Amino acid sequence: MDKRDGIFEKEEIKSVIFDLDDTLFETGVYYRVNMLTMASFAAEMIGDNTPQIAEKIVQEGVDVHKKNARPVLLNELMKEALKGIYGENIPHQGHIHNYLDHMVEEFYKGVPKLFPGTLPVLEMLDSMGIAIGIHSHAQTEWTERKVEYIKKCFFDTYQREINIQFHSTPIDGKKDSLGWSEAIQKFGFNPKTTLVVGDNLKDDILAAQEVGIGYVVLVKGIYSENTDSSLDKEILRINDIGGLLEL
Repeated sequence: MDKRDGIFEKEEIKSVIFDLDDTLFETGVYYRVNMLTMASFAAEMIGDNTPQIAEKIVQEGVDVHKKNARPVLLNELMKEALKGIYGENIPHQGHIHNYLDHMVEEFYKGVPKLFPGTLPVLEMLDSMGIAIGIHSHAQTEWTERKVEYIKKCFFDTYQREINIQFHSTPIDGKKDSLGWSEAIQKFGFNPKTTLVVGDNLKDDILAAQEVGIGYVVLVKGIYSENTDSSLDKEILRINDIGGLLEL
């Protein structure tokens, strides 16, 4: 089937807003690699030679992240993970905290890898004249850096520029429908003809529906099943962002 016979014309979708992390970017992998490096150094400083201790610290960090109602800066997340493993009085705590703060500065200067389907999907939408926006619950500077990276990669691949608007909800703000409502207003999109694509069922998909977004697609991920709500039964699902090319 020709891609132009898919949902984007059939459903009269005029604009798409993407979640950023773990939807367009392999952010989870980027986090894990850097967390393992930091955890290994911290364990070495503490003198803990327990097998697989770095993986244990990282898992503690993942658990802390899941329990939070909002994202946590990586240095603070790692400090919480270490406290969960070793308690309040960590040996060489000041040195370790300084190391984590420095490493995280470098972490946020970089960007994760794009998923293989990201650029082809954006090219399809751009070619069809569908407006593109990005909403991320993260630091504005890091969101902007990632959006600029997408634009650069798109130009390098297709030899033309792409227009992508973005809205970043402050990291200390609550993750809810308000961010999607703000994004819609900022971009000037009609919610009834807008598609939201994200990997988090509760914070992306159901939250977008709450503010009248007409169409949603859920990308498979660790947060794609994080609610018991019966409202998700009819939600269209794809295994990765490239799946949009087949809808």
